[in-house]
Amino acid sequence: MDVFELARRYHDELGVKEASMATMAAELYGDLGLKMAEFLRGEGYNILSTKFVDYDRSLVLEVTKGEKRFEITLRKS
Repeated sequence: MDVFELARRYHDELGVKEASMATMAAELYGDLGLKMAEFLRGEGYNILSTKFVDYDRSLVLEVTKGEKRFEITLRKS
């Protein structure tokens, strides 16, 4: 899968709004962010929002399960 298809999936499936940010996330993480989201959904978590923080090279997933809220950060080192 090429980076543009991955970027489209980051936009569609994870809600990364800006096309350039979705592309940057796809370049840095490949399908890792998408697989993480798939795993979390399979475990019963709901993804509320996703943002890519370019200056920090971080993909932040805000998730809930029941009454609990979490932020999961993938950071490129």
